[in-house]
Amino acid sequence: MSNLDDLPPEQRAEILASRLDRSERALRAAETALEQRMKELFKANEELSLRESELAQKLEVESSLLLGALSTTQMATAYGERDRGFTVSEGAARLLGLTENEEATLEKLVGALHPLDRDRIMREGLVFFRDGEPGKAHHYEHRIQRKDTGETRWLSWTIRRESGGGGRPSHLFATVRDITEERANERQVRALQLRAERRVAELARLQLQLSEAKRRVDKALEGRNRFISEMAHAVRTPLAALSGALELLRFKAPSELSDDLSVAREASEQLGEFASKLIEEAALEEGAQVADLAAPAAPAAQSDANMPLPQNPKVLIAEDTESNRYVAERLLAELGCEVTSVDNGAAAVEAVRRDGFDVVLMDVMMPIMNGEQATQAIRALGGPASRTPIIGVTAHSLQSERERLLSSGMTACLSKPVRKDTLETAIRTALISGRGTAQDTARFDHDLFRRAFTDLPESYRERMRDAAKKDITKYAADVLSAVERDDDDALSNAAHSLTGVALNIGAIGIVEELAAYREKRPAPDASTGEFRSAVASCLLAVDDLYFALVEQP
Repeated sequence: MSNLDDLPPEQRAEILASRLDRSERALRAAETALEQRMKELFKANEELSLRESELAQKLEVESSLLLGALSTTQMATAYGERDRGFTVSEGAARLLGLTENEEATLEKLVGALHPLDRDRIMREGLVFFRDGEPGKAHHYEHRIQRKDTGETRWLSWTIRRESGGGGRPSHLFATVRDITEERANERQVRALQLRAERRVAELARLQLQLSEAKRRVDKALEGRNRFISEMAHAVRTPLAALSGALELLRFKAPSELSDDLSVAREASEQLGEFASKLIEEAALEEGAQVADLAAPAAPAAQSDANMPLPQNPKVLIAEDTESNRYVAERLLAELGCEVTSVDNGAAAVEAVRRDGFDVVLMDVMMPIMNGEQATQAIRALGGPASRTPIIGVTAHSLQSERERLLSSGMTACLSKPVRKDTLETAIRTALISGRGTAQDTARFDHDLFRRAFTDLPESYRERMRDAAKKDITKYAADVLSAVERDDDDALSNAAHSLTGVALNIGAIGIVEELAAYREKRPAPDASTGEFRSAVASCLLAVDDLYFALVEQP
């Protein structure tokens, strides 16, 4: 190979200038790219640790950043012409680990090839020189052993051969750089990627296991609740008939049988309490909330059995058990009601649609159409019939069922066995709630309403009523103001306060309409109209309910 000093001065100057210019440009570009890529690498690594759950989706991008960021200034160039040999830049000396004054040559580069790569590189080099297409870059990677430390390093070559023309002979240009650290980081990234993939797969497997476990638990819970429901109906339905029959006999039995009747009534009540405890304990094992539906929340004076209800209301009884139906007919007749009876929910819907009634006493578990379905069908009739007060009668004591029945459209819920005084209070309340269209949307849980006041000393009850009306007005205004300002935080706070006050007095209509609006928000069809109506009608109904449920008893 000819030495650079053997070339004419002009050509030598041109080659050196070209080499220097390329080296400087490559060095500046490499330094700039290194700085930029290292910044991107630091940011990518931070995100990798903070967002491991997204690693699987972003790993390819971060890998590219990491690999591209590790460009290094450890590079050299080689230039050669036919019949003139090759020249190598000084950077090759650093790559090979040569001494400071030792010149790097192509021969020394070949001599530093690692034994495992020497034969392959020599073969590929021969093919390149013999068959390589001019103007097309070729890439090679191989190992070397540094002269100073004996360390194994990886080099990457880009070689391109150019055809001669314009007075310039054909020549070859090559760049080489050290990629040892880049390869090491590539392996680390791949290891991280495999680790993330295994973690994602493990999380997916655990999620499937949790979903399957939840499905089994839900299925078991559904079967358990169905069993409890069936047992409650099987136990409380005959108890309701027994209790009601004894209630009918209380004022009609001869005086000499009063003691015997008292013993029977006491035994019936004890049996009912025992059955209730068994059913409620079974439900509480699953965390269900039990509501006392059977009796008033606080002691109340007994109503006069001979005093008829106002207007001798027409009452429809929907009950599939003959004994319970008979007892309910007799109790309502004693209360001065005009009674009609049907034995299933479908017949109840047809009777309400055809004849119209002041109140419906609706058993929950019936054939053909159950009480909940029949209630929904009646509410869908339209006109005055759809606003008929419906009192549900259930064998359960679960608060969850009570809330579901009230949500389906029932006015109130009673549990079996139903006492005469409890039935009378429920019918009076239902008649009040059914008066006038202004109160159609005033949906209350009457038991909660009554408890809110009767649990207080009598001197505090009116103040409690006035305070509740004032608070509902204030917090409802806060809700509407937050909606107008589109302030989600203020809306959440106002809704929380209003819900608490409304539930304290059983104003479930306000709570339901507020929840319905917030579910639709911010959809274009979301409107506060139903919420405003619920607040207004509930405020109008408070005084009437207070008189019927708190003062009158």
